[in-house]
Amino acid sequence: MAKKLILLSCATAFLAVGCVAFPEDGYYDGRYDPRYERRHDYDDRRYDYDRQRWEYQQRQQRVELERRKREIERREWEQNRQKQLQQQKHEQERQRLAEQRKRLPEQQRKQLEQKRKQQVEAERKKREDIRKRLQQQRDAQQKRWQENRKERE
Repeated sequence: MAKKLILLSCATAFLAVGCVAFPEDGYYDGRYDPRYERRHDYDDRRYDYDRQRWEYQQRQQRVELERRKREIERREWEQNRQKQLQQQKHEQERQRLAEQRKRLPEQQRKQLEQKRKQQVEAERKKREDIRKRLQQQRDAQQKRWQENRKERE
């Protein structure tokens, strides 16, 4: 059993060293030979192509992301602007209503004063008219008395 184990170990070692030391083409000078890497150039070109494609995709994604960010920022700016305009409109409307409320008692007071003045003026005219009528009646009566007196005399 020990002999079999030693024989198997030696055979494995010899085959393993022989495969590395003696390639299939029949010679080995100890230097690096790129022929044994059959797809070396293809892999480099493929790696370069894959790298360029990846970089291009990254640039495209970055550009798209920046575009989306700008679009979002523009929308937010537009929304903020709309909100500010609405707030300004609301503030102006509120101020207008406040001014109107302030002016309302003043306007009512002015209207009442104007109404009173009109009433006073109307009553003054009425009294004036009544006084004139009475004066005319008196004048007419005096004229009749004087005419009657002249007729009697």
